[in-house]
Amino acid sequence: MSFRDCLISAVQQGAITKAEAEDLARRFDEDHAQLKLSLGDDAAAAAAKTKLEKDLRAEAIEKRRTVLLQEAAQDRVAEYLQGHRNLKGNADVFGAALNLIEHYGFSGTSSMAGRAKAMLALAHGELADVLFAFRRSKLTGARFNKPLLDDVVRAVIDDVKEHPEATAMGESIAHVNEALRQRFNAAGGAVGKIEGGYLPQFHDARALLKAGRDEWKNFIRPRLDVDRMKDPLTADKLTPARLEQSLDAAFDAVTTDGWIKRQPQTQPFGRGSLANQRAEQRFLMFKDANGWLEYNREFGKGDPLKAIFEHINGMTRDIAAMEALGPNPNATIEWVKQIVQNEAAKSIAGRPSLYDAGSRGAEGVLDQLRYLPWRIDSAYQYVRGRQVVSNQLAAGVSNVRNVLTSAILGSASVLAATTDPFIDMSARYLSGLPMTKALWGIASVFSKGTREQAVRSGIILDDFLHILGDEARYVGMLGGSEWSKWLADRTVQLSGLEPITQARRHVFALDWQAHLADHADKGMADLPAYTQRAMQGYGIDQTAWDAMRAVPAHAPDGGAGFMRPIDIANAAEGPALPKLQKLLGIDTADEALAAEQTRAGMRRVAEQYLEMINGETERAVPTGSGRARSLVTGFAPRGTVFGELMESGLQFKSFTLSFTTLQLQALQQELHQGLAKGAAYAGAVGLAMTFGGALAIQIKHVINGKDVQPMDDVRFWMHAFQTGGGAGTIGDLLFSDVTRQDQGLASTLMGPTVGLINDTAFQFVVKNAQKLSQGKPTHIGREAVNLAGRYTPVLSSLLVTREAYRRMFLDQLQYLADPEAHKNFREQEQRLRRDTRQEFFWPPGQMAPERAPALPH
Repeated sequence: MSFRDCLISAVQQGAITKAEAEDLARRFDEDHAQLKLSLGDDAAAAAAKTKLEKDLRAEAIEKRRTVLLQEAAQDRVAEYLQGHRNLKGNADVFGAALNLIEHYGFSGTSSMAGRAKAMLALAHGELADVLFAFRRSKLTGARFNKPLLDDVVRAVIDDVKEHPEATAMGESIAHVNEALRQRFNAAGGAVGKIEGGYLPQFHDARALLKAGRDEWKNFIRPRLDVDRMKDPLTADKLTPARLEQSLDAAFDAVTTDGWIKRQPQTQPFGRGSLANQRAEQRFLMFKDANGWLEYNREFGKGDPLKAIFEHINGMTRDIAAMEALGPNPNATIEWVKQIVQNEAAKSIAGRPSLYDAGSRGAEGVLDQLRYLPWRIDSAYQYVRGRQVVSNQLAAGVSNVRNVLTSAILGSASVLAATTDPFIDMSARYLSGLPMTKALWGIASVFSKGTREQAVRSGIILDDFLHILGDEARYVGMLGGSEWSKWLADRTVQLSGLEPITQARRHVFALDWQAHLADHADKGMADLPAYTQRAMQGYGIDQTAWDAMRAVPAHAPDGGAGFMRPIDIANAAEGPALPKLQKLLGIDTADEALAAEQTRAGMRRVAEQYLEMINGETERAVPTGSGRARSLVTGFAPRGTVFGELMESGLQFKSFTLSFTTLQLQALQQELHQGLAKGAAYAGAVGLAMTFGGALAIQIKHVINGKDVQPMDDVRFWMHAFQTGGGAGTIGDLLFSDVTRQDQGLASTLMGPTVGLINDTAFQFVVKNAQKLSQGKPTHIGREAVNLAGRYTPVLSSLLVTREAYRRMFLDQLQYLADPEAHKNFREQEQRLRRDTRQEFFWPPGQMAPERAPALPH
């Protein structure tokens, strides 16, 4: 009986479905067609049947393992959904669902986003030497030691040991990659180990298309190690004919994003098991590191470091999703969404429900039925990484946003420097940390020693965290072309915003480590109450705390030292092993198995610890959270008009969203302990931020050539409240016709990109064209100069250049372009005197300051 006859018989007997038979027939035909090239028809049919049988047996075993892992994950998720209670003690299945995706404490569990960052932070700790050897120049953004980076690639791929430093870094990279591969497989994946040196290679589809099939094949063919490559069908050595066919297939797969190999079906692609999406055989093997480097320059990422860390960042995100939600996290999220909707429906029907309706009646809950799954999916898609529909549209709009960042955001470091200590203080209060350091820490956080100490302990270095998304504080994602990302990145770096942000995050994280080391002799019940609450909010229980404090503290200078996450993760390899096994309840006679279980257990404890540190650090130095940003963007794809409009609307609002949502959550926690406590917390934060905002206003006045503003006017303090973050964007709208980014109401709502379009296309071009057509006078020269003053990258933005650029260049240009320039300059002085009782010490139109700024009497 032929293979097809067997399939027909199996369908008739009900052993398999018609769809399954068609899939098996398709796979058989593909194998048969390829095998016929080297075998006769009958032999090829027999070999194809044997191969398919072997594949199906292996797939059945792997499928069973995946099913068990998926069931175990869903059991954990269901237990948390059923057991979660909010502050009022009510079941809250919707809040629990969002907590599984991302949270910042008070949730009693680990989140998918938090787990990914913690896992990545430990990888950074293990690769600290790599991070600091190839850090970027503060001035130009260029990476140091580029020639050494090629030696690191040679150490990994060729096992070259000529340079001890490169050898050590190569071994670290290989170790991290292998550990991630094993953990990915343990979570449900099936990525095989490749013997010999290996680094993942990325392919730029546009570069391949630009070169063409033949040129690409001619370039890559002599650089491949054909002896190490296996026939993807037979697993035998590649024949010259099969190599050509395989290269053709690889070219087609890369340039069509895999769609050339897919058969249209009724289910959407990309919604299946995440475990299967990295299971493809890594087919292309290079002879040596030089071949890998040459290919990477022509058809890959160009920067080897970017290729290395994109792989690490992507693996940690995928592993976190699989460990939290199972091998098919998309399916789990869909299941969770339906659970939440079902519980809400029970509430509408008046049945016992896990949904907390709050003050809503049945009609109010009914109105939420479609919102609930949308909100869960929007947070999940944002954290996992939203789809990009059109790369060209996304890159083009991102370029505009990056230029605007460079033109507008240069003074944000003043606000950060004056308000960060007060935000830091509130976060320390909520964590039970000493608050005094928040006031002087800003002056002592820029040392290289502090930065290295933090990273080596297991704290993320943002430069490498954002090598995929290139994210910056107040800005959000920095997509787009490299030139525009360079502009935005250099502006936030040279302005001091990025150094302040990174340094304060590192100091806060180190203070957490020192604080817990100081209390390592205490049981959890004896820890400060707020410290207990913070730890329990991320799922750290008594067992985890006992395991953490059983690891000797890192104390290079004596004293209590630091309780470092990296030491906890590596504790299974030291003298504390027997005690840790007892604490973790590991009881097996197999020493190798016991060591492996201890290693995995301690690494998980370290990740929970890091998740807490990262989450509480976001409270101290807000940068932006996916859960908050997804409130605005939903899961609108990037590269669509709506998606880019929403992303542009969020520009410069990441800080406000994160700060506001986290402070509201903290206020709820304090109010739960009493009205007086909540009011005291809100008042203290609001007052401190207002003072910080007042200081920022006065500093900006001096930078802009003005005297210090008198502070005996209620409008000044309302402005200070708004500037300090006490009112955020709402304050922008309530207290100012022009917001802190010098944009009006509409632009504040829609973002500076819309403001740019409004200023240039409508206010400048259309309105002046209308005036000219009506014979009315225009001020085109003045308005053009003002546009240059607002939208020139770097010069109009950085504190050290903005006023000199304005007075010494633009004002002089205005004299040439505007006949009424002198009158306009004097009107500016009169308006300032009338509105705020201030004077210019560097008046408009003057090449140099007339005097020093006047201080208040």
